[in-house]
Amino acid sequence: MLYSTVSVRIFNSALSINIMFLRSSVFVASLVATTAAQMEARENAPQCCEKLLSSASPAVEPFLALLGVTIPTPPVDLGVCCKPISVSGCDSNCTGGIAVTCATVPISVVGVDIGVDCTPIPPCNPACNTLSISTSQLFGSNAGDAFNDLTTFVGNGTVTTDNVPSIKAITFRYGSVIDGLGVTYVQGTGQDLTTISHGTSLTNTEAGLMNSTVTLGTNETITAVSGQTGNHSPYGVRVLQLSLTISNSFTGASRMAGPFGSATGAAFTVAGNGTLVALGGSAVNTNLSLNSLHGARGGLYGLSFITTNGTDCPR
Repeated sequence: MLYSTVSVRIFNSALSINIMFLRSSVFVASLVATTAAQMEARENAPQCCEKLLSSASPAVEPFLALLGVTIPTPPVDLGVCCKPISVSGCDSNCTGGIAVTCATVPISVVGVDIGVDCTPIPPCNPACNTLSISTSQLFGSNAGDAFNDLTTFVGNGTVTTDNVPSIKAITFRYGSVIDGLGVTYVQGTGQDLTTISHGTSLTNTEAGLMNSTVTLGTNETITAVSGQTGNHSPYGVRVLQLSLTISNSFTGASRMAGPFGSATGAAFTVAGNGTLVALGGSAVNTNLSLNSLHGARGGLYGLSFITTNGTDCPR
């Protein structure tokens, strides 16, 4: 018997549907009847389709006419090369395709399953781990060199739960004022500890200064900082005192550390903004105490406190 080949190429994609059919009225009638019956079955079962094409597309209209299918008005989307999938919530398990629900059971044409009146299934929102970051005002003076420990770890990029540093210890080098300090951080899980010092070195051994180290235990974070700043002759405006409030997220207990430094001035408190994750401020690193500098530039001048109160994600 005579036969012919009809080749349909959709949107110049690699998909080429070759339909071999006999010139038999019985065969064509059977195909059209089967197609019509399938289009009437409204299943709305989820499918994973390689492409979505409009039924009004010039490349699609001849294909529908070939099957004897009336072109829908208004146009609908057709899913090409569709396979059934299971959907759990917004997870469609459709990799490399488009997850849809179609108004019909897919029509099988020479092994190619085509869904009619298909609507994409909204994808899951990507997991959000971006942190909300706040930086307090500077307490003390900006006469030194500016620093920001957070940017030391993450640069100018987005701060996330994966890259945010955690404070594990702070060592204060002080007499009547805070000459310097060192903050020990860890970034990520299982990473090495990194200590960043500002102002007078922690290895300074001059008389009149002392070191005090506050170490944070498991589940502990710094949730508030208080202190005093002011002009302390002959050192100029400095950070005079610091105290820490440390909270345990597991037990709910809190403890105080400090005060470190004894001079008095204008009091300040930074609290209620979440967890302290890093320090910023102004300092000039030196091996000398403020007393030995004799008014020269050096030591810790001012501090700002960088906190996070959780993720900053769309709700």
